[in-house]
Amino acid sequence: MSNADQSQYAEAVTTLSEDELQDVIAVAEPPACLLGGWAVHLHVTDGFQEAHRRPYIGSRDIDLGIHIDSKWSKAELKEAPVATTLERIERELGYNRGRFGFYQQFHRETGDRLTEEEARKQPAHNIFRVDIDIIPDTTRLDEFQETFGFRPPAEPLLAPVFADDEGEPLGEYVSWTTPETALIAPPTALAAMKIRAFPERDKSHKRLKDLADLHALVWYGSDFQQVRTEVVAHLTEEDIARFTDAVTNEAFVNAAMLIDVDTAGLRNSIQQLLV
Repeated sequence: MSNADQSQYAEAVTTLSEDELQDVIAVAEPPACLLGGWAVHLHVTDGFQEAHRRPYIGSRDIDLGIHIDSKWSKAELKEAPVATTLERIERELGYNRGRFGFYQQFHRETGDRLTEEEARKQPAHNIFRVDIDIIPDTTRLDEFQETFGFRPPAEPLLAPVFADDEGEPLGEYVSWTTPETALIAPPTALAAMKIRAFPERDKSHKRLKDLADLHALVWYGSDFQQVRTEVVAHLTEEDIARFTDAVTNEAFVNAAMLIDVDTAGLRNSIQQLLV
C-alpha cells in the first residue's frame, strides 16, 4: 500500500472530517441519511474496538443520502427538502460546488480552510480535501441536473431506507446531538452498495477502503448469516460477477494493511459473503 493511500485516512484528516460531518448533519433537511465510510465506521467501531483494542478507521469524505421523487418537476425540486440542504451546505457551511456535490480544501497540519488560491500555493502533501457527495435514491436525475447544475451518482439501494423505513436513527450511534429525523443506512445495504460501487472506483485508496469496509461490515456490523442473506438479496448475479472480476489479491493485501488486520481473514470474509 502506498503512503499516499494511507495518508488519506490519517487521524488528523478523519478527525476533522468527523467535525465537518456533524455540521452537515445539522443542516441537512429531512429526509436525509448517512451513507458511506462514516456510516460503516459507526456500525462497526464498537465490535472492532473489542476485537482489536482500537477504533475502526474513520472516513475522509461524507456521503449524504437524499430522497428524490422521480416525478418532481424543476419547480417542485426547488421547493423540496434537498434544495434547502444544498443551499445550506453551500451558503452556511461555505463548501464549493463539485462534480458530485461539494468540497472544501484544508491544510493538513493546521486544519485551516483554504481558498482555491491558497491551496494552489501549497505543496500537494500539505493539503487534503473533504468531499460531501450527495447520493439520491433514484437514477432518474435529468430534472435534478437541470435544476441544480450537477448529476450525482444515484443509489437505488437507498430507496427502501426512505420508502420502507429501513433506516435507523443516527442519534443512536453517535455521542453528539443530531436531529431526531437524521438516519443511518443499515449494514446490509451499505455492504451491497460497496460491492456495486467497487468496480467503478477510479482511485486506489477508495477501492482499498471499500474492501476494508466490506470486511468490517461482515465481521463487526451484524450476524454473518443475516448479512450474507440480505446482501445477496440486494444484488444481481452481474453485480457479484463484476465485483469478483475487479478485485485482486493485491487489493486484499493492501486493504488489510489499511486497517491492520490479517489478509487471509479479510479475503475469506468477503469471498464467503458472495459464495
